[in-house]
Amino acid sequence: MAFEIDNGGGNPTSEGSRYRRKEQSLVAFAPGEKPHDIPTERAVLAGLILSTDAMMEVQNFMQASHFFLPAHQDIYNAMIQLGFKGTPVDLTTLAGYLRDEGKLELIGGLSYLSEIISTPSTSLHAVDYARHVEDLAWRRRMLEAAENCRAAALKPGDTREIASEIEKSIFAATQERKTSHLQKIGDLLPDAIKEFERRADHKGIPENSVQSGLTDLDEQLSGFRPGQLVVLAARPGMGKTSLAANMICNAGIKHHKNVLFFSLEMTQQEVVERIMAQTANIDLGKLRNGNLSHKDFNNLFHAADEIGAAPLFIDDRSIISPYDVLATARKLNSQLHLVRADAQIDLIVVDYIQIMKSGGRVENRALEVAAITGGLKAIAKDLKVPVLALSQLNREGAKRPNESRRPQLSDLKDSGAIEADADVVLFIHREFNPDQDSRAPAEAEIIVAKQRSGPTGIIKVTWLGHLTQFSNFIHESVNYSSDQNSGPSGMPPTGPPVSYDF
Repeated sequence: MAFEIDNGGGNPTSEGSRYRRKEQSLVAFAPGEKPHDIPTERAVLAGLILSTDAMMEVQNFMQASHFFLPAHQDIYNAMIQLGFKGTPVDLTTLAGYLRDEGKLELIGGLSYLSEIISTPSTSLHAVDYARHVEDLAWRRRMLEAAENCRAAALKPGDTREIASEIEKSIFAATQERKTSHLQKIGDLLPDAIKEFERRADHKGIPENSVQSGLTDLDEQLSGFRPGQLVVLAARPGMGKTSLAANMICNAGIKHHKNVLFFSLEMTQQEVVERIMAQTANIDLGKLRNGNLSHKDFNNLFHAADEIGAAPLFIDDRSIISPYDVLATARKLNSQLHLVRADAQIDLIVVDYIQIMKSGGRVENRALEVAAITGGLKAIAKDLKVPVLALSQLNREGAKRPNESRRPQLSDLKDSGAIEADADVVLFIHREFNPDQDSRAPAEAEIIVAKQRSGPTGIIKVTWLGHLTQFSNFIHESVNYSSDQNSGPSGMPPTGPPVSYDF
């Protein structure tokens, strides 16, 4: 809505206001003109002088920079400073404060202050007027972003970096405005009790969480929860992409969660191949060399039916920034809303942090990684979805003695910001044995090194090398035969005709 002064002889509106509303569609700004409404800005200031309560409410969402005229910015700042000191706000105190600051003549002197105070307004409408002024400031911010984007597109440089810079500018300008939300704790208790009841019904795992499929890990974490940034890190060859694929299959295929997977290393075809192997429980090597039996093909066809119905979405761009992730996620959410109004992405997976770009110019790699992890955490909060980000570890840990080679938080590669921004940090650890068949089942550990709202610890799991996947821990006493219980989604899975004894 916009507001205008009724200068005609018509009847004034209620509460003594001579302002009337008109539809925003009737408001037009000339080309090159910055959106603003000077009369309404005056009405805001006049209304705030009349009411301390209105001033407190407006301060929750409005900044001095939202005013178009610098004079109005100075007057609003003066009001805030006087209110902070407990000084009543009126013509005398405002004039005195601005005079002491050397700004009285700059804003138009005492006569202009008098003109503002005499502007028709009410404290009742001051908040509405302020929201309109804030809305116009938002428009100016978007217009400025558009001009910056045009300038960026015309300058020399790498086109991908320019595109990321433009996307970052648009993202910053179009973010929903935030207002403070103050509530008494007693008003929050009913929702808290309901959440406790839901957790009890789901054995401690919140209904809206995403489960990894590994029982002990899900119990320790209570699943991946909306708003969390979960970092899964390991040294090369430890299976971090395989574990992420396990989690994607469990969430998307078994539980029909909407999963968005950004694969920076593997192509879409390679991702499909790995997911097919895991779902059909077929040795990945057999898929690659084509050594498939009639039974294998049956399992593949059954797996294809399961996977085809799953809401899994794969983006295999080689270079992405957090702004690319957000833009793609928002677009996918819009598509999901067309199918069901309350549908949205349940899990975002990024493989992996060190390949990503920040989307802007940074001084060094550590700062760039900090910008990336900060961006991913912001996405998790903004979209209310868990974000699982894979990460590499540095080489220092591998140089430690055998008993201390388990990954530590200090091993996270490139930046301490990964540890700081993450709500949960998971490590994968397997002892390398050169004498053991790499395709044989082996004991592995998932280390919960950080959990912002829960315990840390070590979860034992079993690595199934021939399937490149992890399972719940299989005890050493179990004689695991890879050809038993074969078939899609079965455990243990199909494999070569050999037995592995722990």
